[in-house]
Amino acid sequence: MIVPTPRAPTHLVLGPPGHGVTRYARDVARWVGARVVTDAAQLDAGERVHLHFTDRVVAPDLDGAAREVEALAARVRLTVTLHDVPQPTDGRAFERRAECYRRVVAAVDGWATNSRHERASVERWCAPPTAGAVVPLPVVPLPGEAVAAPGPATGQVAEAARGGEVAVFGFVYPGKGHAEVLEAVAALRAAGREAAAAFLGAPAPGHADDLDALVRRAATLGVPLRVTGSVPDADLATALRGVAVAVVGHRNVSASASLASWLAAGRRPLVRDGVYARETAQLRPGTVVSYTDDDLVAVLAVALDDPASTWLPDGADLRPGPDEVGAAYRSWWARLSAEAA
Repeated sequence: MIVPTPRAPTHLVLGPPGHGVTRYARDVARWVGARVVTDAAQLDAGERVHLHFTDRVVAPDLDGAAREVEALAARVRLTVTLHDVPQPTDGRAFERRAECYRRVVAAVDGWATNSRHERASVERWCAPPTAGAVVPLPVVPLPGEAVAAPGPATGQVAEAARGGEVAVFGFVYPGKGHAEVLEAVAALRAAGREAAAAFLGAPAPGHADDLDALVRRAATLGVPLRVTGSVPDADLATALRGVAVAVVGHRNVSASASLASWLAAGRRPLVRDGVYARETAQLRPGTVVSYTDDDLVAVLAVALDDPASTWLPDGADLRPGPDEVGAAYRSWWARLSAEAA
């Protein structure tokens, strides 16, 4: 049970309710027992406030997002968790995004990220005047689950393996791994294997055309493709446990809520090798299988041949969970308050 604590600052939660950062901000507020407001006008001058920041939930443009945070930080004692941190793979927007985040970390009393990789990126590209904290994304039990990562029920491994569906979960947008999965499944089918693809999610805002292009590409390749659209929370466990192989194929990832969801469903996903994949493997040993672009087809073949390898063993340690994340935030805020005293 989470007990409200005076150490938790008020949480200013911005953005549409369905946005991943907005939902996570509400989750953290619940875990630490914080008051939640959705309008900065509800805040008192000098109040301790925390904001989960990504530019698009604060303002429609980068300069506007930075100005909003600067104005808020001048009025309250503000800390932030940074999401979607700038990386060179952002392309033409990278320098403008880096400048936006630079202004944010310069204005606030403290900042945190969800991974060491993100913190290093902020330190490299945004010249923060203070050191950042790292509070990893938790693995959260799925709706209706008493605990995270239950082992598969009797017969569930075989049932999920039937049809050989290789699945990517979450919003559809370029660089998420959907295109690579289609090509890999096509190669498997060309070699005589039974395999198909599943996209468990809807297109991200502005990316409906990208999903249409992927559907056309699947048809050209002769790859059976199932697209679910947005998966309701109540159906998430069934969806994630009902496929043969889970793939987390981001090309530009610093922290992944979709990876945490696969783990919460008891799955052991294939994760494209990178700094964050290695950080995850170190944080939760034995819970992921790494692959590279060159060996995806071979790694998929191994997973399809050994369905049990795509599930976590009973008792897998998936910490940190919500309790640990809540405690980490409370400890961080307490340290900042002590340093400011």
